[in-house]
Amino acid sequence: MAKKEKQVSSSSETVPNYATDPAAFRRKKALVKQRIVSFIPLMAMVVLGLLYIICALANGFNLRLGFRSIISQATLVALVATGATFIFTAGSFDLSLGSNMLVSALLGGLVGKATGNLFLMLIVSIAVAIALSVLNSSLASVFKLPVFIMTIVMMSVYSAVATLILTTLGQNAQVAVPMELVEPLNNSWFRLILLGVYELFCLFIFYILKLGRKQKFLGGNSFVAYLSGIKASKLTILSFALAGIGIGLAAFSMTVETPTLSASSGSSVGMNMLIVLVFGGMSMSGGPKSKMYAAIVGAFSMAFLDAFMNIYVEGSWYLQIVKGILFVTVVFAINSGTKHRLLER
Repeated sequence: MAKKEKQVSSSSETVPNYATDPAAFRRKKALVKQRIVSFIPLMAMVVLGLLYIICALANGFNLRLGFRSIISQATLVALVATGATFIFTAGSFDLSLGSNMLVSALLGGLVGKATGNLFLMLIVSIAVAIALSVLNSSLASVFKLPVFIMTIVMMSVYSAVATLILTTLGQNAQVAVPMELVEPLNNSWFRLILLGVYELFCLFIFYILKLGRKQKFLGGNSFVAYLSGIKASKLTILSFALAGIGIGLAAFSMTVETPTLSASSGSSVGMNMLIVLVFGGMSMSGGPKSKMYAAIVGAFSMAFLDAFMNIYVEGSWYLQIVKGILFVTVVFAINSGTKHRLLER
């Protein structure tokens, strides 16, 4: 009995008294605020989705066609952004994802056109995307440059390579894959399944395997990660390779949907990827606050927003203004109340 009373008294001593401990109250308040903020992206996606459905029905829009367009737009960007989460988590940056996707789609499309084999087209698209992603990080290691500087340079290089492919191997600056080859996969279910399988694969690596924890550690504090035995160069190359898988899948998905590829194909994916990650609640500084599911939440939020605004306004200029305002607002909300520390815990 005495032992039981001792256990009860000892456990009660661990409960902070917020009335007499202001510091504990502030910590509790900050924790509650942080949890509320973490749910904002998901709530925003739900609200935008409901708002679109209500307004589309009120204005006589075809929801089936509307959702097909939303899924098409969201899945393409989400595939790239999901892979890019590995890069951002490790504290790196890549602006060449859109150009990488175009080159991968062009080479994959040429192989598919020549062989008539969809599986081979998929393999080539993924292999090229991984190779180009690894090339970015490898060159940065060789020349001792920050990875994001190298990716800015390679963005121009890949755009030039895409133009070269279109002018030398394409016809009329286009690469046209036979419609009958890709038509069986050109539907919303295929895109959702493709995104779902890749997302589950990334979630397993990010939250179950040690690799995800190492990436968060590296992005949170590279110096401490080095002292802990984490090799930044190898981990960065592996992060870019994992991102390359998503880029290759996005290239294949884009080719299936739009068999005629040109220099403008997927041109907005690179910038939309950044907006999507922020909309989904992803911290651009990487580290322990990174979220693998942010890409999906942000992609569908942006797709719902685009579809909703297209109901009432024609043109694209206003969307960029709205996205810019929301981008700043979401970043402010995510970072509100966050104290900058050497190592986040």
